[in-house]
Amino acid sequence: MDFINKFPLEDSQKKYLKELEGRIKNVMSDSLYCHSINTLEYAGLIAEKILPDFPGLDFFSLGIACLLHDYGKIFSYSELVKIVEENNLKVSSLELKMPQLLHSFVGDYLVLRDFNITETKILRAIKYHTIGYCDMSMEDRILFIADKVEKSRNYEGVEYLRALSLENINLCLLELYKNNIIYIIKGNNLMHPDTVRVWNNICGGI
Repeated sequence: MDFINKFPLEDSQKKYLKELEGRIKNVMSDSLYCHSINTLEYAGLIAEKILPDFPGLDFFSLGIACLLHDYGKIFSYSELVKIVEENNLKVSSLELKMPQLLHSFVGDYLVLRDFNITETKILRAIKYHTIGYCDMSMEDRILFIADKVEKSRNYEGVEYLRALSLENINLCLLELYKNNIIYIIKGNNLMHPDTVRVWNNICGGI
């Protein structure tokens, strides 16, 4: 993770990120671990590109969120449902019917529980990295995009989205939501209502 040294982080922050990398490597599958590292690396590319225009970008919090955004995936679907029920988490009945997304809806709780991370911006980024929310922070936008276009992703149009992410992050966000909505509809899958809200918000609606 030498690219971390490019950013204005304190030595203690760099050390923490490296320790976090070691912890997730011990509990994640190889593919999930690589995806997490790739997401952090790509988020770094975006952050480096926009840093002159956003000097207040919190790369430390973003880095933590990138490494831990898929931590919930080390648990099975049934385990996640049990965690929701036993801890009375605010997960809707609709969200419980979305196995592919449940790791994010429970992810903030798991990171708080297992890593003792309490910072709201980190937990929010993790919870919403799959569906987003209206008026996302710049850190949340970077994680949302990096998760979907990091170098191991391979699907039609991903090269275009990578290029766009380094040119116009907001337009890239729009294109990602467009692609996601089309994918959901073509697959006759459930669509989270927040996806519709965010799309309308991006397009200037309510």
